[in-house]
Amino acid sequence: MKKAQPFYYMIIIAGIFVVAGIYLFTIQLIPEPEHTGVTIDPQDPDQGGALYDLWFSSAAIYDLNVDHNLTGILFSTDNKMVSLLDQERKLRWDRSFATAPKEAKISTCGNYVLTGTEGGLLFFTSTDQNHYWEKEGLPVGKVAISPNANWLAAARHHEDEPISQIEFFSRDGEKKWVLECGLVKNLYLTSEYLDQASIIYTHLQDDQPVFTAVDIDGEELWSYEGKYLAAVSRHGSRMAAKEDNNLRVYDSQGQTLWDIQLPFEPNTVMFNPQNYNRLLVYGNQEGADENLYYYDLNDGLLWKKRVADGSLFSFTADGQYLLSSSWRHYREDYTQMIIFDRQGEEVNSWEVAMRVEKLVKSGHPYLVVVGGEDGYIDLINLEPLLSETENDVATVPIYNPVSTEQRPDEKKVTIYFIDENSNLIPVTRSIGDADDPIQVAIEELVRGPARGSALYRTIPQKDASFDISYSEEEGQLWLELSLEWTEISGAAQSATALDSLLLTISSFSEVEDVVLTLDDEPLEFFGEDLALDQPLNPYKWNKPLYIPVMSGNRYYLKLREADAGNNDLELQYLVEQTLKACRSLPFVPSNLELIDLRISREQIQINLNQPFQSVFPEKVEAQEKLQAELILDALFMTVFENSRAQRVEVLVEGERWEPPVGYPSLGRFHHRPYFINPEQ
Repeated sequence: MKKAQPFYYMIIIAGIFVVAGIYLFTIQLIPEPEHTGVTIDPQDPDQGGALYDLWFSSAAIYDLNVDHNLTGILFSTDNKMVSLLDQERKLRWDRSFATAPKEAKISTCGNYVLTGTEGGLLFFTSTDQNHYWEKEGLPVGKVAISPNANWLAAARHHEDEPISQIEFFSRDGEKKWVLECGLVKNLYLTSEYLDQASIIYTHLQDDQPVFTAVDIDGEELWSYEGKYLAAVSRHGSRMAAKEDNNLRVYDSQGQTLWDIQLPFEPNTVMFNPQNYNRLLVYGNQEGADENLYYYDLNDGLLWKKRVADGSLFSFTADGQYLLSSSWRHYREDYTQMIIFDRQGEEVNSWEVAMRVEKLVKSGHPYLVVVGGEDGYIDLINLEPLLSETENDVATVPIYNPVSTEQRPDEKKVTIYFIDENSNLIPVTRSIGDADDPIQVAIEELVRGPARGSALYRTIPQKDASFDISYSEEEGQLWLELSLEWTEISGAAQSATALDSLLLTISSFSEVEDVVLTLDDEPLEFFGEDLALDQPLNPYKWNKPLYIPVMSGNRYYLKLREADAGNNDLELQYLVEQTLKACRSLPFVPSNLELIDLRISREQIQINLNQPFQSVFPEKVEAQEKLQAELILDALFMTVFENSRAQRVEVLVEGERWEPPVGYPSLGRFHHRPYFINPEQ
């Protein structure tokens, strides 16, 4: 009898693997009842990434999205699977469905997933899979989930009729209402950063698009026929709709802010994630004409250029750079990647050996997720690519923390400039030992902001001059203005200039009234057509909120009066409003919440949930330290200015927590005077 050769065993083993693979593949094709699902448990950390690469190498991706902090990468594929990966691309879990899960969304906070299938299953689960529910009905075409998954929406459609039903749910699966409309083409839920969320969508009526918004009670807010919703800014404060070559931008109330006629029909419209007044527009253009335009709603076209047809785009989280990709640039399956700066200049380019079909941004400062035609998913780290570029303002710190330092022979004044989003920003500037601080403060306002500050002047005329007279007895300040002050064009610019002037003067408590004159006569109009009711009053803050904002590559604290229409202006409400603004920043987790305030005679303790710790990464870099100081400044100043507390402390889940060495303390005593956004 012949002895079996070793290679026979290898053939037999290979055959077993082939049969097993065919068996597993066949099982996936067997239809299951729509209400069932199979969950594959998370893999061992040492094998998760390898398992993922093998398992999905031939699956086409339907939907790909990530949470704000890039803790989860969610995608659905044509093998009827929805999968969740971690940042290392290791599989956390899978779920199989009987029919195609065309839409699958993860909440911005990263804690919840909503999936809709062609078979009519709407499936909701927490990412830890401890809480879930499902609803059956008509096929699901579109789904939307609010940032913290408080609200969910799904558009179901009739197979034989151009009719959709929009269903609106709470997180626990309670159906709040159903709305019938034409076939829904896109569906969004705006952020809780606004006072009230809205459901925004496009549906077809007699084959024509209709751009519509309804509130959380299902009541229509506005509707525009012939308009197709093209983009929504991160928090829903801006929306862009297109009609052929026309593009129009609306605010959160549906009012038109901007309107332009383009040389092409836009295919892609994107708002800058940190400056909602800037948007990118891309369309197909024949020949060598420019097909990528970057606009500012106030200043018009900033730049335009030609890019490869079929390009995809993603801003970095801070809005400073634009990433584009196009595999159609080459005959082979290679993709060209290009980084552009804010001026539209190319700063780096490279190739990846795959067809990039999806390009997804998150709140991570450097990581971008890409999805390929064959189901391959990868993360691109832009940090080394951006470090090769030169930046004129690289030496300028991203934030100047609140300061209490002042030399005995030094005086400081607070003046107000505007940022990229037209926010009035207080800036503290040293004026030495000036004899007349009010005079010097207004002179500095006219001079404008410092170079590299990413702020803009509010008084456009550099030659504007004035004379001051002050009545100490009446507390009245008279400003005799030169003609340049009355030549400020536009109502908005006039109002901004006047507000910055009055806010600058409001730093001097001795001034009760302000009178503006020209040729010794009180002005009736300021600038172009802003009517004045003189004397004017400097601004007095009642319930100030200290709000962090971003302009260019810099952060600032701005002052905002708490909503006077809200009857509940208790300290907890004010801290919650400040936290809500903090969550709009790219490095702050969207699920950061205030648990409670603990108030005693000695101090006030701000008790936050655990995501607060992610503001303090283990690796302490200069940027991370300043970002942490920004958040602490906003919280501490809001509490100090709305209470009598002499000390404020931040707790995490009710316990004292020490950030890594190098970060500022989580406790602070109240010192005066203090200086907001001090210049260095």
